[in-house]
Amino acid sequence: MAGRLLNAGSILEGSDSRIHFRPAFFRDLLMLRELQRRCFAGSQAYGFVTLLVLYFWSRSHIILACAGEHIVGCAVGDSDRGQTRVLNLCVDPDFRRLGIATSLLNSIEDYFGDQFVTLMVEDKNAGAQALYRIQGYLPVSDLRNYYGRNRHGILMQKQRGASAE
Repeated sequence: MAGRLLNAGSILEGSDSRIHFRPAFFRDLLMLRELQRRCFAGSQAYGFVTLLVLYFWSRSHIILACAGEHIVGCAVGDSDRGQTRVLNLCVDPDFRRLGIATSLLNSIEDYFGDQFVTLMVEDKNAGAQALYRIQGYLPVSDLRNYYGRNRHGILMQKQRGASAE
């Protein structure tokens, strides 16, 4: 991940416009909580305690996308029994449509290197579903009320290294 850059164009006026990716550090957790609040409504945003647990949990990993010192995206994943789960993927609304989510998703997949990768997405989040389908994820199950009352989830899975038929 070190040295991996994207150009954010003119979005970052007066600053370095490159996006770089790196692992999260303890000092990042408060800024990461703020990013979660910008990206997710209400209870969907990870709070500080959740981020703290994920940071110290040996099976999980947090990758950040940064513009200078500003955290503009993150991916949280874990691995268990040879399967990666993408637990959280978010990009600051001001930095979307720049390829950051794709880079974060690929980074978390590569970090764990498992053949199977799963994630959950809200059924009303068409943009995220489109991204995941482009990246090779297929819906495998619907979970009613997963995100709360009348907020349904779709479980999606990808098999890495599968040959196209």
